[in-house]
Amino acid sequence: MSGPVISLGGSIFSKSDEKYLMEFIGKIRKVEGYALVVGGGPMARDEILRLRKLGAKEYYLDVMGIQATRLNATMVSLALGNLMEIPRSIDEAVRQMKLYEKVVMGGTEPGHTTDAVSLLLAEALDRDTVVNVTNVDHLYDRDPKLKGANKIESISYSSAIAMITSEKRAAGANFPLDILSLNIARRSNIKIKIVSFRNPSNVFRAIGGKEFEGTTVS
Repeated sequence: MSGPVISLGGSIFSKSDEKYLMEFIGKIRKVEGYALVVGGGPMARDEILRLRKLGAKEYYLDVMGIQATRLNATMVSLALGNLMEIPRSIDEAVRQMKLYEKVVMGGTEPGHTTDAVSLLLAEALDRDTVVNVTNVDHLYDRDPKLKGANKIESISYSSAIAMITSEKRAAGANFPLDILSLNIARRSNIKIKIVSFRNPSNVFRAIGGKEFEGTTVS
């Protein structure tokens, strides 16, 4: 089995976007094989916020977030008819792929976002592309809420990293990737396609290697 690793952003698990999650599951069910990494979304954010107010250390907030990603991954896996356990490591995921030609997983360890996990899985599976399915339609040269913000169709790894680290951009604001993910992509030359889950047909054009609307990082 070949094809991209898919990073399914946790934002698709919000109640207001449930129809897109259902449509994604319906479409991916028809794909013969898939490697899917699922984010934590609102559940992770809510529980992390509660724990932070209670004084929990950042390490344990990461642990809570990972549990949320695995719960979401379990839901998606069961909805797809899978009976395998959710892998807790990249090595476990690779073994599942060899056995079943499909895998659904969440986070693995504190400090790694599920986007980073998707890039590590792509490395381990020798895949050259990750499709990042998220709540934004492109990268922008500034906060897209600001007047004059421009869509970015393609960007290099180093330029994307520079955007994240720029003093003009708040950390993580409207930027669906992190520095670790970009560094992993750069070292193994893995292309990242960023697409919005609110355009399902476009998402599956990107997954199928066809022309799509979004941003390519390479």
